[in-house]
Amino acid sequence: MDVKKESPLYKTLQLWSDGESRLLLDRYAHYLPDIGPMKTLKNKKEMWIKIATEIEGKSPKQCEERYKTIVRRKKAAVENNNTSGAKRQKIDFEGELDEIYKLDDSIEPVIQISSQNVLRKISCNERVVKYEKKEKKTVQETLMEIAQNKEKARERRHKEKMNLIQNLLGKMVEDKKY
Repeated sequence: MDVKKESPLYKTLQLWSDGESRLLLDRYAHYLPDIGPMKTLKNKKEMWIKIATEIEGKSPKQCEERYKTIVRRKKAAVENNNTSGAKRQKIDFEGELDEIYKLDDSIEPVIQISSQNVLRKISCNERVVKYEKKEKKTVQETLMEIAQNKEKARERRHKEKMNLIQNLLGKMVEDKKY
């Protein structure tokens, strides 16, 4: 079977150069904060279209797939490097991906809660992330706080009951007058 260049079966393999990959990651980091319902880009699909216009000869789908490939390769290299006895692998574009991870709150959320403490991201400007740790309380302080909250709730319920009784008595008195 003779396949001609005009045929839909004919595909050319276009490899991504390091420069194109770095440009892709740079543009991704640049446009990521602009994604959201009240921002300039409504979703990632629009972002990929915008990035593809800046990278010559690449479609939005190619850009998206290349980004996913880079992330997948980094994840595999990190897993390999964490395995005992495995030969260390070089992680391509590690610096660029780290910058993206700092910007993306779906990867690193604003609040992280564990059984020990709560980490709250204060700011992520200029690629510096600062966290505020929740103050640790003793068991006695925690129990006192719980007891105070229960007492406040008990008082609130008592006031609600008293208001309800007062309203019912007021209605009964009004009904007997007429």
